[in-house]
Amino acid sequence: MSARLVLLASLLVITPAFSQMGNLARVNERYAAHDQNVRPEAAPQLDQRAILLHEINQDSQELSALSSSLKTDLEQLQKGLRAKDLSQKLKKIEKLSKRLRQEMAQAN
Repeated sequence: MSARLVLLASLLVITPAFSQMGNLARVNERYAAHDQNVRPEAAPQLDQRAILLHEINQDSQELSALSSSLKTDLEQLQKGLRAKDLSQKLKKIEKLSKRLRQEMAQAN
């Protein structure tokens, strides 16, 4: 009785496994055919452009935040109070604007 049960259980487990192996082979063939149709140069170029656009977005957000904080520092300077990191912020703004100009030239 237990031998029959073990045989039946193993058949129930093995049969779906074999049927899935055939499907797996067809799926692998489909992916291989698709990979051959995609040009290898196109994918890295799209990735580089996406990375460049992401960097431009980050740099512009950082430049915007620095310029808004610079406004309050300049208002304090008019009152006679000088912020410690004012010159560092100005240098950072210069570097970011230069980098943004270069990135924008690359994007076009």
